[in-house]
Order: sequence, then C-alpha cells, then structure tokens
Amino acid sequence: MKDLLIKAKLLLMPLWGKLVTLWGSLLGKWNAFLVKLSTVEIPILKKKLSPRTIGVSLLVLIALVALICLKSCGKEIKQTPIPVTTAQPLSQEIRSFATFDGLVDPYLTVNLDARVKGYLTKIGFADGAMVKKGDLLFVIEQDQYIQEVKLKQAIYTEAKLEYGRQKSLLKENATSQAAVDKALSQYQQAEANLTLAKINLGYTEIRAPFDGLMGRHLLDVGTYLDSTTKGVQLSTIQQISPIYVYFSINEREYLKFQKSQDPNAERKSEVNTLPIYAGLQGEVGYPFEGVLDYAANLISTETGSLQLRAIFKNEKYELIPGLYARVMAQYGAPRQALLLPKTAVMTDQVGDYVFVLDNAMRAQRQDISLGQRFEKYVEISKGLTATSKVVINGFINLSINQVAQPTEVTLEAMPAR
Repeated sequence: MKDLLIKAKLLLMPLWGKLVTLWGSLLGKWNAFLVKLSTVEIPILKKKLSPRTIGVSLLVLIALVALICLKSCGKEIKQTPIPVTTAQPLSQEIRSFATFDGLVDPYLTVNLDARVKGYLTKIGFADGAMVKKGDLLFVIEQDQYIQEVKLKQAIYTEAKLEYGRQKSLLKENATSQAAVDKALSQYQQAEANLTLAKINLGYTEIRAPFDGLMGRHLLDVGTYLDSTTKGVQLSTIQQISPIYVYFSINEREYLKFQKSQDPNAERKSEVNTLPIYAGLQGEVGYPFEGVLDYAANLISTETGSLQLRAIFKNEKYELIPGLYARVMAQYGAPRQALLLPKTAVMTDQVGDYVFVLDNAMRAQRQDISLGQRFEKYVEISKGLTATSKVVINGFINLSINQVAQPTEVTLEAMPAR
C-alpha cells in the first residue's frame, strides 16, 4: 500500500507543476488585460476604473450570461392544466325591476277610549294579543248605569200610558188638546232619556271594533275614569290584515320607470294594478305579494321622492307594524336575457370581464356589459353568447392563455321573483 502511494505521488507531481505554471500564465494574462482596460476612460462615467473594479464587473457579467444561457437552454417545463368549473350562461325571460326600502304600517289604528265615568272593573285581553271583532276588552262599573236605565224605563212607561189615556179622553171630549200635546211631549222626552241611558250603559263595555292586534293596557283595574270631552284612552288596537307597506321612489328611478313605458300607449294609472313584492330582513327573495294602492300626486321638494303605498293580505300576520321591508316592483315588458352568477364577474380598471375557454381549453379574457342585477345572478347585456363556456369557479388561479381542465355544470334557473 505504501509503495502504491509513493508511485502515485511521483506520477502526479509533474502534472501538478504543469497546472501551477498554466494557472500562473493565465492569471498574468488576465491581470495584463485588466491593466490595459484600466487605461481606457469610460464615456458614461467620464473616468478610468481600477483593474480590480473592472475584474469584478466582468465576473458578474459572465455569471449573468451563464445563468441566462442555462435557463434558455434548459428543458421546457410543461404546464399542468388548472381545474376549473365552467357553465354556459343561463338563458331566461326576465323583467326589469327596482328595489326600495319600505316600512310596514297598520291598515287601521284606533284608540280605545272610556266615554263614561266610573271605576275600571275588568280587562278582558292580554297585552299584545290578537282579538276578534266584538271581543269584550274593558268593563266600567255598570251598577249606576243599570239603575239609570231602570229609572228612565219607568218614567218612559208612565209617560206612554198617560199619553194613551189623554188620547182616549180627547175622543170623548173629556180633555183638551193642550193636555194631549203635553202628554205627548213628556212621552217623547222619556223615550229620549231612556235611549240615552241605554247608550251610556253600552259605553261601560268596550269591545273590539275589528279583528286586530292589541297594544298594552294604559290603566289598571280599580282606576277611576273621569270622562272628558275627548275620553280617557285605555289602549290601542291595530288592524294588520290587510296591512300597508309605505316606500318612496326617488326622482331618478321615477324618470327611468316613465321612460320604460310605451310612449304611444294610453297613459294609465298603476294604482290597484301594479304588483308589488316584499320581503323581511333575513328572508330570501320577496315572498309577500301585494298591489300598489296609493301614489302621492306630487314629488316632495324636501326629499325629492314620491311616496307610494302597497297593500298586502297578511293573512298569517307575518308582517308586523314597524318592521323594515325590502320592496320590489317589476316594470317594462318581459325579455330574454343571459344570466351569470355574480361571483363569476370580475372588475378592473378596464371594466367588467369574465374568463372563457376557447376550443383549445385555454383561458381568454372576455369584456362584458352588465344589465339588471338580481340577488344571485346578473344580466349580461353584451359580450357573451348562449354557447360561451364561462369559468364560474377556479378563475383566481387562471391567467390568459393558460390551459384549464374544465368541469361543466348547468346553472339553476332563477325563481320568477
């Protein structure tokens, strides 16, 4: 083993000497080249550089060229297709519509007042409960009014008998016409007093004037009610079936609606004919259907809007006074349109666009124009056809001309409203 190492050393020593001599020669030529370059003035910098600076610059330049060559000469990397979801635009008949903010308001609101004096003896409802027409709501002590009716009834009976007697006596010339007239007057006064007594007795019971929603009672049992000209308010009842929804249309939307009408058609009022749809917060769509039943005759100069009102049946009492309502009104003639999910549309400084796939399954940008916007979909008024293959999911990872691996789906039809 030792002999083998000695032989190898003897063999390599001459080779190493030649390499050292060659390296020294190359290094000398390199230094001479740098010294020569250092005598040349750089036009841009207007000065001469040191041999060391020139050497470092040349080495950096050679390294950059080498990297570029390696990259350009390397093997081309094949792109992996990007998985995406595509769909053709949904072709469906739609109508233009406008949405508004509305407020639910009762159909009727009535204050329940006490019209006679006395102690409140009974409350016949639960606060906030629904009541039927004719339900007994309040009772005011009745004893004095019952006795008043009995008293007036007795006076009325006596006056009626006396009037009958006087008429019989007049036929026999046993009395005068003046006595008959006096008996008639007393009879009529007694009849009127009896009627008033019965009316006051009726006022001791306060009943629901219609089916409605009760407010809270304002006075408790045992409270003495001292009637006034306006009466003493005991509670409030509201009729909420049917029910109103008030909303306003601004001047811009109003003019837009007017332009959508046929200028050659006869001008007709939309009141009691135009369908109105409403929905509450958190609900999908507009499940309540009503009709426009009132439109103000002028636009408010303070708000620049026109007040409108729609009426809804509200048979299940789902609309409660005071609730905020989303209101939607359709207008114009139906038209066929192309629809896409809102989430598929992108926007930049140029405008709205989507990605579509060409025959080679490469992604291409397609500029579009938008029309009517719905909750889930948006109308594409320009830029697409019914056969366009639109990327609706996965487009975040796409770029123009990038190959895609599509999964085709069919868009679900949009509800009528």
